[in-house]
Amino acid sequence: MTSRFNQNLTKLLVSISIFVFTVFLTPNFNIDNIYILLISSLFIVIIDYLVATITGIHDYPMGRGVVGFFSAIVIIYATQFFIPGYQISIISSIIAASIYSFIDYILPNNKKIE
Repeated sequence: MTSRFNQNLTKLLVSISIFVFTVFLTPNFNIDNIYILLISSLFIVIIDYLVATITGIHDYPMGRGVVGFFSAIVIIYATQFFIPGYQISIISSIIAASIYSFIDYILPNNKKIE
């Protein structure tokens, strides 16, 4: 349980870093202030955790790869409909998801496949 918490805390920090990096380098990606950045990052980590828990996609290498990438695109893009002050284009979502998915892929996953 503790390792899962540490993994999600790391994802939160990675998510914040991704958005800081992507906001400055990607057109059509705007976050109004630091609080929106923190709230949207937390929202994305929670939704990603729920999707992974419900579907189990992160338990398999393919899920952490291709499927995880496409689910990250949808989650990152859809966040703008729930968090005011967060606007992103689909291209920016793809850029952010590629970084997010790569880092998620290299994070250790302690859950064993049975």
